[in-house]
Amino acid sequence: MRGIMKNTMLMLALLLSPLARADILASEGWSRATPPGTTTAVGYLVVTNTSGESRSLMRIVSPVSDRVMIHRSSIDHNGVARMWPVGQLELKPGEAFRFDPNGFHVMFLGIKAPFVTGAKVPLSLLFEDEKEVTVMLEVRPLVPDVPAAHRPH
Repeated sequence: MRGIMKNTMLMLALLLSPLARADILASEGWSRATPPGTTTAVGYLVVTNTSGESRSLMRIVSPVSDRVMIHRSSIDHNGVARMWPVGQLELKPGEAFRFDPNGFHVMFLGIKAPFVTGAKVPLSLLFEDEKEVTVMLEVRPLVPDVPAAHRPH
């Protein structure tokens, strides 16, 4: 009986271990549609570290693009926008890191086809412990629809 119980506990631990490793969550993924002929695109999402340890995001990859990088943009005191690549990101325990316009974002270089409104773009986040988290980015219109209350009459 003791051997059966031990084996049952071992099997249960093995079955639950993938769930226990789900310590990185990627959500709210979206991108903008791209005009024909464009070779770059951007992506935004929220990455949450639910673990009690820091996690390092080392790389981002996607089959829709030759290269994917983490970029940061900002506007200086003269109103000039600047953008530069960022190596890796350290996510502190419990931290929710937001990639959004005018801040950190995912930069797709050498996209293989235009991003079309309504499509889904796969994105894989690769962490230092070789953990991979995949998220689908929803492609939204390049120019958001203006609410009826703000349209010219």
